[in-house]
Amino acid sequence: MAQILVTGASGFIGQHVATQLATTGHQVIATGRDQTRLPLGNATIRRLPADLASDALDGLLEGCEVVVHCAALSSPWGRAEDFQRANVTATARLLDASRRHRVRRFIHLGSPSIYFQFRDQYDLGEAFTPPARWITDYARSKWASECQVLAATGHGMQTLILRPRAVYGEGDRAILPRLLAVAARGWFPLIHGGRALIDVTHIDNLVALIAHCVDADVPGDGRAYNVSNGAPVQVRTLLETLFAALAQPVRLVPLPRGAALALATLAEQWARCRPGQPEPRLSRYGVGVLGYSQTLDIGRARRELAYQPHTDLAASLARYAHAWRAHGPA
Repeated sequence: MAQILVTGASGFIGQHVATQLATTGHQVIATGRDQTRLPLGNATIRRLPADLASDALDGLLEGCEVVVHCAALSSPWGRAEDFQRANVTATARLLDASRRHRVRRFIHLGSPSIYFQFRDQYDLGEAFTPPARWITDYARSKWASECQVLAATGHGMQTLILRPRAVYGEGDRAILPRLLAVAARGWFPLIHGGRALIDVTHIDNLVALIAHCVDADVPGDGRAYNVSNGAPVQVRTLLETLFAALAQPVRLVPLPRGAALALATLAEQWARCRPGQPEPRLSRYGVGVLGYSQTLDIGRARRELAYQPHTDLAASLARYAHAWRAHGPA
């Protein structure tokens, strides 16, 4: 079994990845900036807190054969310099340290947010040309980190990039909690009538794929793979299923895309005038994600990584609802 460094292990995805890899017998080093959130309950996991953008990294990588890089600042709102530090600088430093320690395989979590446009897009493949102007600094920084991974490929180190779409499940602190925060007022803006078709990824599917990529003979030339449940769902169906699982009565209020974007623009302008520039409840990117269709072609992952996602949206959201009722936000 391999010794594996899992970064971002104080976050939702990283916690699940570290726990699963340890359960299957690997020696796992779990690192993250928040020591209190590093995974517990498995004595074989070594918990080493670190800031990848500034701390010395050699102690994390000593003896490691594989790196699973889950760490990232993931948000549709924030300062450009913070995304640059967390997603670009940190990745560059980790890649350099990985080469020094002769890491065999580097698995990087990218993001389909790089594909985002204010228009409907269906069956998107992995081929990508960056836009002249990015919608969010998060997407820009994730693309820059992917370019670093690709450039580091070779010289004894294999790399691959996974682009999971909207990862949800027990312990999620981003995707579903954002929806529930909006719905807490008793109504939810149903942009474009909820007709947009989107992809989501259950955490179990992503974790199983990462575990496979750790052990299997898979391409290591820096190519990227779209990841989702492989079953696009309408936004309205997703919301209705989520609220039903939580037994939460929420009134869905239809809102045209144009009106939603106008309101989001005003909300962003107001947020930038406030002290600390807090994230607005409604953002242009958030409107775009819920108001425009974006589906992914996961054929490459199926063919080359033997990816076989299993999903039952209602069952997975019921599991999430049970955990939410028992523990609240993670």
